[in-house]
Amino acid sequence: MRRAILALLVATAWAAGPDAEVLEHHGRWESGYGAQFYNVVGRLRNTSGHALRDVKLRSEVLDEHGKVVASTETYNENAEALGVPDVDAKALLASGKVKPLAAGAEERFRGSFLKEETPAFTEYRVRIVETPAAK
Repeated sequence: MRRAILALLVATAWAAGPDAEVLEHHGRWESGYGAQFYNVVGRLRNTSGHALRDVKLRSEVLDEHGKVVASTETYNENAEALGVPDVDAKALLASGKVKPLAAGAEERFRGSFLKEETPAFTEYRVRIVETPAAK
C-alpha cells in the first residue's frame, strides 16, 4: 500500500508544446459533493512570443504497467469553460469571454478523474496538446 501511495506521488510530465510549458503539477485524491476524485492541478506558461487563445492539456492515469487507463482534457484557467460538454465553444470564443493568455504569462490548470469511473492506477502524466494563437 505504501508503495502505491509513493507511486502516485511520482508523476510524469511530457515534453511541452512549442508555445507553452507546464511549470509544475501535482495530483491527489479529494472529496466533495459526495464524490471522490483525483485532482491534477498545476501551472503553465505561454513560452511563445504571442498571445494564445487557450492552452489545451491532457492528463492521463497509468496502471502499474504504464498503460493509460483513463484520460481527461482540460484548459488553462481562463479557458476552462471550453471543456464543459454542453458549452458551444465557438460561441463562447466569439463572445470574447475567454481571455487570451499573453506572451510570457502564467496560469493555473486542473483536471479531475472521478473515482467511480476510473480504473486503479499508479501514476499520472500531463501534456500540452494544443496552443492556438489568439486572433
